[in-house]
Amino acid sequence: MDPDQRPVDLHLCRISAGLNDRVRLTDPYVEEVWSEFLGPTATLLVRRLARTIEERPAGVQLDIVDVAASLGVSPSVAVRAFERLHRFGVAHADLDRRVVGVSGFAPVVGQERVFRLSEAGRVAHERFVADLDAGSPTVGRATEMLTPPQPLFEPRRGVVPVSIR
Repeated sequence: MDPDQRPVDLHLCRISAGLNDRVRLTDPYVEEVWSEFLGPTATLLVRRLARTIEERPAGVQLDIVDVAASLGVSPSVAVRAFERLHRFGVAHADLDRRVVGVSGFAPVVGQERVFRLSEAGRVAHERFVADLDAGSPTVGRATEMLTPPQPLFEPRRGVVPVSIR
């Protein structure tokens, strides 16, 4: 997106987590591992987006100028941070349509990127993956996967829900 034509308002909405999304965006893994690829601005941004969507699951309007100011950067830097989150698959950002989607989860850093991590990042990644493989209930989505999801609404008999576009 052209920085001179950046959106002013964005709609933040909750999206479904992907099959490989095993890390809470508020987990230390995001800061200790993902930040090496995302950079500090995008890392702080995604953590704030995750907290916002947890507090307001129906979604919320974001003013890009306010978001940028709260991060201590210019609006063009904030736009690039949104684009970076999208490029790495940590969030969905369609800035042309002024929509940002966050599930609250991210994938574990892929093997193709692990070799680029610092020693501390590699150790954090390996520790986290080992905990996932061991089935630690405190890591990632394990707790959510043990609890059945609550329906958003109770469908009435004979009523077929319409898909949202």
